[in-house]
Amino acid sequence: SEARQKIKDLLDLSEQNRNKYPGKSIAYAESAISIAQNLNDYELQYQTEFSAGFAQYSQNNFEKAIFHFNKSLEYSRLGNIKEGEAASLNRLGNTLQLMGKYQEALINYEQALYINRELDNTIEALSYVNKSLDIYQKIAFEQGINTGVTLCLKEIGDIYFEQGDLEKAIEFSEQVLQINKESQNWQGYANSLSTIGKIYFQLADKKLSKKYFTKSLQLKDSLNDNTEKASILRHLGMIALIEGNLPEAESYLKKSLDFAQKQNLKNDIKESYLTISEFYEKQNNLNKALFYYKSYISLKDNLNNQKINELELQYEFDKKQRQIEFEQKQKEVEQKARLQRQKIFIWVFVSGFIFMMMFAVIIFKNLQRKKQTNKILTQQNTIITDSIEYAKRIQTALMPQEKFMQQLIPNHFVFMKPKNIVSGDFYWLSEKNDKIIIAVSDCTGHGVPGAFMSMLGVAFLNEIVNKNELLDAGKILNQLRKNIILSLHQEYGVMGSKDGMDISLCIIDRKTFHLQYAGAYNPVFIIRNGAIFELKPDKMPIGIHAVKVDKEFSNKEFQLNQNDMLYLFTDGYIDQFGGNEGLKFRQKPFRELLLNISDKPMIKQKEMLANNMEKWQGDRPQLDDMMIMGIKF
Repeated sequence: SEARQKIKDLLDLSEQNRNKYPGKSIAYAESAISIAQNLNDYELQYQTEFSAGFAQYSQNNFEKAIFHFNKSLEYSRLGNIKEGEAASLNRLGNTLQLMGKYQEALINYEQALYINRELDNTIEALSYVNKSLDIYQKIAFEQGINTGVTLCLKEIGDIYFEQGDLEKAIEFSEQVLQINKESQNWQGYANSLSTIGKIYFQLADKKLSKKYFTKSLQLKDSLNDNTEKASILRHLGMIALIEGNLPEAESYLKKSLDFAQKQNLKNDIKESYLTISEFYEKQNNLNKALFYYKSYISLKDNLNNQKINELELQYEFDKKQRQIEFEQKQKEVEQKARLQRQKIFIWVFVSGFIFMMMFAVIIFKNLQRKKQTNKILTQQNTIITDSIEYAKRIQTALMPQEKFMQQLIPNHFVFMKPKNIVSGDFYWLSEKNDKIIIAVSDCTGHGVPGAFMSMLGVAFLNEIVNKNELLDAGKILNQLRKNIILSLHQEYGVMGSKDGMDISLCIIDRKTFHLQYAGAYNPVFIIRNGAIFELKPDKMPIGIHAVKVDKEFSNKEFQLNQNDMLYLFTDGYIDQFGGNEGLKFRQKPFRELLLNISDKPMIKQKEMLANNMEKWQGDRPQLDDMMIMGIKF
């Protein structure tokens, strides 16, 4: 801790002296580097090298600045510090641009742009595109090549579209359109027409949107260019559907689906299914509407499952590769050790002095080997962490997205605190027949095993609800239990997997506020006017039980009123050890906590739950995943 504080002090001094005493600024930064090298902390090593690079950059010592920025880039990648990687690439681009090395600067800006798009940092991404645009404009002026300028303007338009600034998106997209027209790049011109059509569609300007899409389609037909045709046809169909021109809508939508199927464009096929379902719903042809909606859900689930399978295969492949590499390195180390021992035995008879020298060499080499092995293991741990972080993104994508939740339950919060990066707790939300189905579940285990169980639970809930017209909470849990037992090959009285999940599941009628509930170990609380009501679960899990249970899950019913608060939760929060005596938090204090916060806004309730747990837990390790969902009606 003393060394870390010393580094912080040195970096502060380097920053303070950067303009007035540049020599001192550089010296302080280099002193911080020498201390950080002994700590094996990638983040500190990144910070010290970046500070030194900035100090040299400020004094126009560009070669030395590039050296330090390259080192900071290396450490940020080893430590998976994405923001640091983008910052290092940005500074490298700045330095190379000032040196007139425009192509190298562009490479660094484009890499920084990619990282910030991945981090969803649109403001930083826009900054890097503007820097690239400056360079491409110089190239265009000197060499008359406009390709880079066009690409940058298109990228700026896309970023503004993602930010929701549609007026700016149109401004830059029309610049790209004009450049493509002047350069007679008709394929690019057709794509720009399609892009502007999509922006006007988002602005609900049907007339202009239709105009641009129609021009794009005509031009693509003349060029025999099939890119984006399925999307263009689908948007024209949606416009016709909005205008009430059902024959034209049907023609465009069927052409879009037919084209997407011939080209095997899975995402376009999925979106066509959904739009055709909406078309038939407007015609009151509910059978066809349901058929295409089920096709949409099925393809959506298949695409999600495909992503999960790819992740699992990649994870297993990486794991085997690391094992092979580790075993090979172990053999090399063992072989070197054997050869070294032979040398020792030979030289030990020569003289005591030579023996002592060789012994010192051996100790030194062993230390170097250990240091190298530790470095390899650290890199392998980083790779594993990267894989789990990617698994987290997949798991997050499978859970209900915030936009969808805002549509169904606009007044809500979700407090989620995984024990590890990925979680065995999950929440699930769906809508059918004007009813909202909500579930909060705690799967066996946590981390990667728990996350895989949670993905299985999400897939089965989607399948069960989509296949059944009548919604019954108890029957949904009965079927979920059967699916889990079958998929995990569980048998009563046989040693093996006892994996499963605890769950609370509610079905709420959107018109009447009538609530139907079934639970496996997990209750729900309803708070009304300072009073708390508990709907108790059945004491059996989703999965195999220690004793064979033929009993079905029971339904509980409750009539919700306006301003009622509904809470669904897992047991991680209640079972966490903490406080002065190191005891569990327990259910009674948890009920009192909910009563105290139930009249607060949703965001405030979530904040109070987080602050209370942080204070309660203190320095004690987290025992399990935590999840609490609150909904106000």
